[in-house]
Amino acid sequence: MARPALPSLSLRTALYVAVICLAILGFEGWREWTAYGAALNRAGLEAQNLAHSLRQHAEDTYEMADTAVSMVAFEAQAIDDDPDELIRADSFIRRMIAGSPRLHSITIIDRNGRRIASTSSEASSGNFGSIKFFQNHRASSSLGTFYGPPIRTSDGALVTTVSRRFNNPDGTFAGVVLATIDSRYFAQVYDVIDVGRRGAINLFDTAGHLLSRSPYQATLIGSNMSGRELFAQELAKSNTGAYQFTSPIDGENRIGGYDKSVSYPLVAVVGLSRDEALATWWEGAILRGLLALALAGTIALLGLRLADQIRRRHRSEAVLEQKESEFRLLAESASDLVERFDREGTRTYISPALERLTGYRPDELIGLNAFDVVHDDDRPTVVAAADRLRSGASEQETVAFRRLHRDGREIWLETSLRVAAETGGGFSVVGVTRDITERKRLEMKLEAMAMRDGLTGLANRRAFDAAIVAELARARRSGAPVSLLMIDADRFKRFNDDNGHLAGDACLKAIASIVALAARRTTDLAARYGGEELALLLPESDAAGARHIANDICRQVQALAIPHQRNLPWKVATVSIGVATIDPRRDDASHDGPWLISAADLALYSAKAQGRNQVVAAPSSTRARLVGVL
Repeated sequence: MARPALPSLSLRTALYVAVICLAILGFEGWREWTAYGAALNRAGLEAQNLAHSLRQHAEDTYEMADTAVSMVAFEAQAIDDDPDELIRADSFIRRMIAGSPRLHSITIIDRNGRRIASTSSEASSGNFGSIKFFQNHRASSSLGTFYGPPIRTSDGALVTTVSRRFNNPDGTFAGVVLATIDSRYFAQVYDVIDVGRRGAINLFDTAGHLLSRSPYQATLIGSNMSGRELFAQELAKSNTGAYQFTSPIDGENRIGGYDKSVSYPLVAVVGLSRDEALATWWEGAILRGLLALALAGTIALLGLRLADQIRRRHRSEAVLEQKESEFRLLAESASDLVERFDREGTRTYISPALERLTGYRPDELIGLNAFDVVHDDDRPTVVAAADRLRSGASEQETVAFRRLHRDGREIWLETSLRVAAETGGGFSVVGVTRDITERKRLEMKLEAMAMRDGLTGLANRRAFDAAIVAELARARRSGAPVSLLMIDADRFKRFNDDNGHLAGDACLKAIASIVALAARRTTDLAARYGGEELALLLPESDAAGARHIANDICRQVQALAIPHQRNLPWKVATVSIGVATIDPRRDDASHDGPWLISAADLALYSAKAQGRNQVVAAPSSTRARLVGVL
């Protein structure tokens, strides 16, 4: 047996170097992926912490506004159109606004929506009756604080509202105290916070209205963004957290941190530009990646050089051994079953393909004789091929044979056998086997088709000739009689002349179907003997039984009532039948196949001569005369 090729060592070396290079690159990729995730997490945590601080600042501002409207509402209950109380209330709110620089204005509004006192410089004639916060207080008896969405004042400022209802002594609606916070106040605070050139800080109410933003954009204040993922998804999971999003305002990809107040309807959001947050990581990743590629490339070049040197050394040192002929065959047929046999046919090697072909494992058949599994009918052919190989008359043989699969079904195999010289001068045969079951089935199907008549579907003359020889030989062995019916359509040429050949074919097929039904046993054979003449071979049937079947065929054909005007007197298609029988217990060897055909044919012509549409049986003493059908 040839030894393994030496260059495999150089291949293993190259693979080893490739694995090292891939490991270096893989480790660096994993490390950078980890660093990438860490950079994202750091940016998210930074944004989240900043959002937490800004949320606390916004809460402080709204707490001041809440306190202011509560105190003013208490004072406003005593006004009741008293000028002195009105002056005192106006002075009070101005002191309040002077002590709260975060507030834009404080306004007292009567029950009709008119301004009665305000720290704002707006005209005093303004009416708040149509604004949401006023309508809400007028409709609700609650004295709680109402936080409204941003509105635009008459002086052009965009403010958010914090308001509280106050009542008359009898508990009826007296008016509203309104405190406003300028959206620019928060923007000015946010502008001094460094969130990068493309970062942004937003303050929302919990309904999704934008209260303020840095960088400040007045046209966006009051926009409803409740449909964004922050309100639709993130806040549903947690009051604080970090997420990645694309800004609906400027389209920037950002890493956002958010924090929702539990005391006020406020949400602070800090968005850091994703590109800016990852810029430092990208610079380091590119540098580290280039270094890793350089290291892997250097190792790869050194490894390939080493592998090339190993390959060159083995190429110069290796001496190729003469391969045995069976390994050439193995290389050519690796997907088939490969076996090695000794002189007596004992298996000395079996490839794993045995289980796929036969269901048996190689270890179950190793050491057993190959001839034992061959079908009895095929064994002589296989043994003869083995003898020719042993004697030197042939160097290669191909045999097809049957054997049983492990599951019990019969399969066809084809084996190519070749003598193989072994080291030491021993004798062995290498066989390559493949499954040809499907091919054999197709061959048998084609052979069966070749034995059928294309028009009637009955057996053809070739099948009939083979069957009569086989059945007479079997009858000689068993002593059982054999009968033959020769059947001919009456005046069929006239039928064709009158109706055409297509109608004639249909008529003949109809008669053939009656004859086929008469072949009830598996040994019976209905055949088209020639032209319009049919034959029915009935093994193990005596003369009386054959005549009964023949009379039944005549009646059934006439019952088809196929119009045939010139077949008088019936005017329908009919048949004449001649019957002949061989009884091996009575007849000698001269009563063979040709005799049986001739006797039945003579009886057929006698039936036609006697008027047609009848059955005539030939006497056993009839001398065989060669007629046109023989």
